[in-house]
Amino acid sequence: MGTGWATVRHRFPRFAGTFVAVFLGVAVVAGAATLHLSSQPQAPARYGQSPVLVTPPDPGTGQDSDRRAWTAREAAGLAARLGSLPGVTAAVADPWFYVQRLVAGRATGDAQAALVDGHSWSSAALGGYRLTAGRPPRTGGEVAVAGLSPGATTDVLTSAGPEKWLVTGTVSGPGFYVADHEAARRASGVHVIGLTLAAGAGEVGDGAGRAEVAAVRAEVGAEGVVRAGADRDSLEPDSVTRIRWLGAQLLIALVMLGAFATVFVVSSTCALSAAQRRRELGLLRAIGATPGQVRRLMYTETALIALFAGLLGAPAGAAAAPLLAEPMVGTGLEPAGFAVTSQPTALAGAILLGLVVALAGVAAAARRASRIPPLDALREAAADPRAMTPARWVAGPFCAVAGAGLLASVPALPLELRSTAGLGAAMLLLTAAALLSPVLIVPLVRVIARPWRNTAIGMLVRESTLTGVRRVASTAAPVLATVGFTVLLAGTVATAEAAVGIDESAKYPAGTLLVPDGTPGLSAAAVTAQGAEPTPSTRLLITHGGATTGVPASGSVTGPAGTGDGPAPGGEFLVLDRYTAAELDARAGDVVRVRFADGAVTSLPVRAVGAEVQVPVEMVRRHDPDALTRLVVLEEDAVAVPGGRFLPVQEYVREEVDEEGRLVDLFLVALIGLTAGYTGIAVGNTLLMATAARRPEFGALRLAGAGTGQVLRIVTAETLLAVLTGAVLGTLVAVISLAGIRAAFAAEVGAEIALVIPWTITAAVTAICAALATAAAIVPVLRRG
Repeated sequence: MGTGWATVRHRFPRFAGTFVAVFLGVAVVAGAATLHLSSQPQAPARYGQSPVLVTPPDPGTGQDSDRRAWTAREAAGLAARLGSLPGVTAAVADPWFYVQRLVAGRATGDAQAALVDGHSWSSAALGGYRLTAGRPPRTGGEVAVAGLSPGATTDVLTSAGPEKWLVTGTVSGPGFYVADHEAARRASGVHVIGLTLAAGAGEVGDGAGRAEVAAVRAEVGAEGVVRAGADRDSLEPDSVTRIRWLGAQLLIALVMLGAFATVFVVSSTCALSAAQRRRELGLLRAIGATPGQVRRLMYTETALIALFAGLLGAPAGAAAAPLLAEPMVGTGLEPAGFAVTSQPTALAGAILLGLVVALAGVAAAARRASRIPPLDALREAAADPRAMTPARWVAGPFCAVAGAGLLASVPALPLELRSTAGLGAAMLLLTAAALLSPVLIVPLVRVIARPWRNTAIGMLVRESTLTGVRRVASTAAPVLATVGFTVLLAGTVATAEAAVGIDESAKYPAGTLLVPDGTPGLSAAAVTAQGAEPTPSTRLLITHGGATTGVPASGSVTGPAGTGDGPAPGGEFLVLDRYTAAELDARAGDVVRVRFADGAVTSLPVRAVGAEVQVPVEMVRRHDPDALTRLVVLEEDAVAVPGGRFLPVQEYVREEVDEEGRLVDLFLVALIGLTAGYTGIAVGNTLLMATAARRPEFGALRLAGAGTGQVLRIVTAETLLAVLTGAVLGTLVAVISLAGIRAAFAAEVGAEIALVIPWTITAAVTAICAALATAAAIVPVLRRG
């Protein structure tokens, strides 16, 4: 321990690469973990005064997005029984429905939140909302709402179409509150029953509160799920949960990439350090140090550096987390109102993870260092160790053969597996290129340096590079991996977006579409105004053979057309898509159990297996009155309607692809940026240490008459040659892989797709690597000068 501490204290610059890598890794983990732990589900504010909520039973699909509903009659009966329990002052069903305010004919507010903005007046008590003026709504066309005075009128948009409502009361909270019978008519079932408790019942969690909850659970039984206290947070709206999920995916990706990159940088740094300390470590062996003591020395040094870096990095990451809250909300990765809170667990976990990751990175270098023979202490000079180790000779060709074989087999794989297999093949080929880089670099360097072979500096740079292949490979390999992954990821995303655009365009005939304009869908009135029949979308819970699954379905006007069966007669029927049919092991002719959005259950015959799930449109209207239509293909002259706009097919497809691509691009920028940063650390640290070790060589150049400027030009040229070699090799491998991925996408959509190579971002990443590498290489030369 004492020797390790003394080494770290007196030779801290030697460990700068490890320190920076662990510091950055711990900061990323601490910041990401703080953001993630601060973003926890919250019960909707409209249930703020309801400490106990009851929801329908779990549907058993394993998907959080699948939720059962009670029918209005079932909910009324259960609420009446719960309201009679001791300590319960009221049990109120909360049927919600879609409503959005219209201003100058345009829908306002959040489209997804509007899906649950309509409520019954009696449910206002669950949030503690009261009338500040006027009276409650009593009949159809009346509403109590915040921000408007009694007697005013407001234009709204519902699933039926535009309506004008009379404001009868002003409410102290958000939402549109209508008469109870109106809410029951408009809503698709009931998803929540809220309970208010007597003042003497106490808060849920103490003895009195627990007694009431136990009584409610006993009364509900298998008819529902009782959620009290923090359990109510699971009722957060799906739209908000999805936003949190998107943010969590980015944070998880950053943590995983940060941990992996830290291991990579620490491993390469320690390996180079061990190689440069062969005489020192050999001397320790000569005076009696055992291999185990040498290993422990390496572990101790790394652990001390990692602990120091972690203690500084964790607070830095936590301090940076609040600065990211607003950008994450603005980019749709966290819900509105998100705030960062103190998370000591995140800091402790980040420090511990940094220590573990650093020790994992030094493991291989420690093993090699323990095998250094004592005689190495007597060596005055040594040739550059062979660049290719036996492990590289085994793993490199294996990855190359496996990647090439997988890429060649892509055309024979099922369509849904081709793109994934192409990415896997690309990963293997990039790994092979990195492992075999000492072999591949030699001919590539000769080709790149050929134009300058007759100049003095060009000759020195080429021969120095070819002599120090291991040093060059240590610089080129991180650049190879970073540039290769950049080309691969960005190119795959761009190619996939092109494929999606072609596939989506093929679904619609050339012409114009009516699509939602600031709304979650099209109302029935918007569709019928175009002379078309509404085909609203709904969600079904389908059970067959003991298996249940939740699927989106559309209303069919013409009746089912299955695979080879042609049009079928009308009546009640169900068409399954191929995936759902396989999941339920159902086929045409089977009878399945279907639960609709309003909680009603019926048995339907499977008439066909086709491209999508369909039921008669009349059944959707009956069981999901709040359903909306996704879009309409116009066959006649367009009629302007609230909540809708007209777009040519190509423009609509481009908007859809751009909307999905926005988040993907954000992920790409974050991941590629972090990767480039770690690559800069790896390359910079390698060159800083390697160049410092070459001071005798530069001294010989000066004795031969070279000036400081000439030495700087030589070092800069060597560095740029190594970076360029890695970038060219990485780009070549990635482009070959992209060609296979492009072919897979083309086969999936049945159309030709252009190969998209992201030259701009590739050049930017290469330039960043070159700038960092050059700066790190010339610092020791300038300091010496």
